[in-house]
Amino acid sequence: MSSTSSGPSAHDIVKRSRSNLAFALACLPKRRRQDMYVFYAFCRIVDDIADDEGWTTPERLQALERWRAVVRGEAPNCDPFERDLLELRHRHHIPADEMTAIIDGVAMDIDPHPYQTWEDLKLYCYRVASCVGLVSVRIFGCRDERSRDYAINLGYALQITNILRDIRADWENGQRVYLPLDDLAAAGYSVADLSNRKYNEAFVRLMRQEVARARSYYELARAALVKRDRRPLLAAEAMRRIYSETLDLLEADGYRVFDQRYRLSSLRKARLVAGAWTKGLFGRRPPAPA
Repeated sequence: MSSTSSGPSAHDIVKRSRSNLAFALACLPKRRRQDMYVFYAFCRIVDDIADDEGWTTPERLQALERWRAVVRGEAPNCDPFERDLLELRHRHHIPADEMTAIIDGVAMDIDPHPYQTWEDLKLYCYRVASCVGLVSVRIFGCRDERSRDYAINLGYALQITNILRDIRADWENGQRVYLPLDDLAAAGYSVADLSNRKYNEAFVRLMRQEVARARSYYELARAALVKRDRRPLLAAEAMRRIYSETLDLLEADGYRVFDQRYRLSSLRKARLVAGAWTKGLFGRRPPAPA
């Protein structure tokens, strides 16, 4: 596997990230898993452009524009990793706009601002999460068009879960607020309350509302899981299980996100991946929600 221009291989980037994805990708055949390493490394690299210290805003924008050119096949003097990424896009027939949308989503974090409504936030979630899913289902080898609906809805669910888990970390990283301001107001909570890590009934109401939204998208994803693509979506189903259980853990603990960052143990993640593999292998449809 080729290295990125900064040195580490795509596999090293996945491993170093300690992402849930590293567990989930164990479900994939070797070639598709390696392709996902390349794709994930691309996502990690462009995300770091927006987040890492030491960059000016013009430098960040210029670097992201370079990646847009790479994805479109218009960049001069591509390094080995960039060529790997472009070859992957062509081999899996990935539209350039699905990958540039991810870059556009990352760019929204360069000058972060609060989102007024869920619809405003939804565009961000679509770009940074649902489009990752849309590219992934092509790499996974999905054949049914309904798997695109699965990817889009699972992307929303995963990103909302990330937002709820990372409320404190996002505030500490540039005072970023990803909860819609209209939702805060409806719950009787405010950005000032959040900045002071105020935990009260209003915050609990807010979190209940956001958890319910995430769960609605998890269920929409489950409803779009078709038998034809159950095996190709094993890795995605593992991600759904891991993140959904993380949401359960957060809720069961009373949404104490100011005090801790909720994570499942490596053993629990491995068991959830194994469960996804077993259900996909034997073709059992997930149970209908109660």
